[in-house]
Amino acid sequence: MIKSPCGMSATIRDGPGEGVLWIHGYTMDSRIWRRLWDLLPDWRHVGIDLPGHGASLPMPDDLDLPRLGRCLGDFAQEQDLHHLVGLSFGGMVALQAAIERPDVFRTLVLGAPALAGGPQDRYAQARNLELLAAYRARGAGPWLGRIWMSPGPAIFEGVARQPHLQRELAAIIADHSWAELATGGMQRLTCHPQTAEALRRITADTLVLVGSEDTEAFRRSAELIRRAIPACHRVHLDGIGHLTLLESPETLWALLDTHFRVAAAPSAQTEGRMAYGWDR
Repeated sequence: MIKSPCGMSATIRDGPGEGVLWIHGYTMDSRIWRRLWDLLPDWRHVGIDLPGHGASLPMPDDLDLPRLGRCLGDFAQEQDLHHLVGLSFGGMVALQAAIERPDVFRTLVLGAPALAGGPQDRYAQARNLELLAAYRARGAGPWLGRIWMSPGPAIFEGVARQPHLQRELAAIIADHSWAELATGGMQRLTCHPQTAEALRRITADTLVLVGSEDTEAFRRSAELIRRAIPACHRVHLDGIGHLTLLESPETLWALLDTHFRVAAAPSAQTEGRMAYGWDR
C-alpha cells in the first residue's frame, strides 16, 4: 500500500522500471492515463488525484501552489519517483513540484502546460465565469460538465474529433465535485506566479509538448517555459489540440519512453532529439 500525500489519492500500475509520477488536468483524475500506461509497461506508474479531484479529499482552505508542489515533491522522493508528467493545469502543478524539489526529478514532461501568472486564454476565462454562474444558480450537477466541455474554448476541440475519447473524458468529468467553485480553491492555486527566476531552478531534463491546434495562450506559456528552464526541449505536434498526451498516445508513447531513459542512457537522449525534432 502506498502512502498518499496531503490527502491525495494515488493510483498505482506496477512495472519493472523506474517510477513515474503523473499529474492530470483540471476536473480530471488519474483514470485519464490508462492508455498511456498500457503503452509504457516497462515503467512503474503512480497517478495522483489532485485535491478536490477523483478520490482525493477536498482542497484545504490554506492550500497554495508552493505547498502543493512541496507535498508532491516530498512524496516523489519517498516513493522513488524520479520522472514527472503533467498535463495542462497538471503541468503547472508539475512545474511547481520541480521548482520546489529540483533534487528529486531527473526528467519532466509537460503537455500543453499552464503557467501560473503567465498568458491567459480569454475564452477559457469566460467559460470559467459561466461555470461559476451556473454553480451559484443551480449547484453541482451534470450540467457543469456539459458546460465545461461544450464548444468554445479550444481545450476539448481535439478530443471532440475522437468520440470514444470524448465519451471517456465526459464520464470522468461527470464525477468531479466542482467544490472549488464555492471555495475559490483554483484561484488560490493559480495566483502564485511562476517566474523565469523560479523556473530556472528546475534541473530536470524537460520536454514540452505543444499541439499546433492549441490556443495562443498555451503556446506562449510553452515558449516562456522553454526559454527559462536550462535543459528544456520542445516538440510541436501537428494536428493536435490542447490535450496532447490524451489525443495521440499511440504517437507519443515512444517519445516519452525515450525521454524517461535519458538519465540512464545518455545516447538515447541524442537519438531521441534527432528523431523527433526537439528544439530549443
